[in-house]
Amino acid sequence: TKNKKWDMEAAGKFYLTGFNNGDFDVYGSLKRYISKTLGFAQLGLQNVNRTPSFIYETSSSFSLGEQPSFSKENITRLFASLENDQRRWKLGASYYLVSNYTYFHDYYKADQATALFNVVNLSAEKTFRVGRRWHWLVNVQFNQRVGNGPVNMPLFFTHQRFGYEGNLGFKNLVFSTGLEGRYHTSYKADNYTALQSQFFYQDTHTISLKLPDIAAYVHFRIRSFTTYFRLENLNTM
Repeated sequence: TKNKKWDMEAAGKFYLTGFNNGDFDVYGSLKRYISKTLGFAQLGLQNVNRTPSFIYETSSSFSLGEQPSFSKENITRLFASLENDQRRWKLGASYYLVSNYTYFHDYYKADQATALFNVVNLSAEKTFRVGRRWHWLVNVQFNQRVGNGPVNMPLFFTHQRFGYEGNLGFKNLVFSTGLEGRYHTSYKADNYTALQSQFFYQDTHTISLKLPDIAAYVHFRIRSFTTYFRLENLNTM
């Protein structure tokens, strides 16, 4: 709207023919400016009804034998957020309702979870200004599956970055360097099959981190010349 207090968005896709005949994706959101303290509040809904990916088809090169026929997947997402760009923080929540979720298991077998299950995601993000050019980004997430769906995820996940962003006194230089860290609680992560180059569901082995996954980075641009350099898995040293 002209006063920049309301922002409404609606979008939709519908497939009339072909492999995805009858699939649709409907999205709508409503955003409202609240105050300088709270920033913007947003509410939204998305519903996706889709044919399972072609990799689950018997005619696909990922198939190792006859696969069962699958119904269309349906995923509904309800979401809400509070966001303040000036103070550089954001709070978000998403609630997913999933039916007919298609997945791989036992390295190559395809299957579909016909029972409805839910996923809840809560997130918070804040950028702290430590100095004139030093910034500390903190992102945390809480995830919880409700029901017996073939999806595993950590209860808690965080990604943090501490670094310098500036030009080091040079007019044509854009420079960024620092450290990144990721950490999650123990969970049964997907396994991987090199034969199909696919991740697949498993509920036997638990993945845990004793130390955060740490990486160092240096990014810079001099006019049109850009370079990215990363050194990952520093925690293994």
